[in-house]
Amino acid sequence: MVLLLSLKPKLNRFAIAMTVFDFSIPCIVRLSKLNAINILILSMAILFVNIDNNVANANTKANQTDKTITGQSGGSTDSKGCGFVPNTPSYEMNVEQRIDYMRLTVQTNGGEPTLLVVGPNPGDSFCVLGDEVSGLKPEISGVWEAGYYQIYVGDRTGSRHQFTLDISTNN
Repeated sequence: MVLLLSLKPKLNRFAIAMTVFDFSIPCIVRLSKLNAINILILSMAILFVNIDNNVANANTKANQTDKTITGQSGGSTDSKGCGFVPNTPSYEMNVEQRIDYMRLTVQTNGGEPTLLVVGPNPGDSFCVLGDEVSGLKPEISGVWEAGYYQIYVGDRTGSRHQFTLDISTNN
């Protein structure tokens, strides 16, 4: 009997708590519906913010890489295999994150153009020579890792000509 008496006050406290906080089944169902609606609204808001951020990031990425640069090809510095290039890069770019596809294409109004890309790691360099197959348009494309790149538009003979360098992330 002592056991029953000790349980009875605990049951009464639980019954009082149920009454004070109205934890009846209909109340719990209403709270569950309210929480489900709040979760749905919050999820939709997060989804829209993420979509907006992804569109903004895609536009920023395209704006950073899709460019047309003009200048003079050639120069006085012998690049030892990629023609004669200017003393300073024709263009510099910092790729903030890996780009799965980017293409650089050079067109000139004469000469024998070359394209020398230095970076992103120390000692990395890529040389593309214009030839008859490419129509004397040096072009390099592929995956570009994050990092800093120096781009030189040169000429095999060192002569100087007006060039256009197109940088595109479109296939």
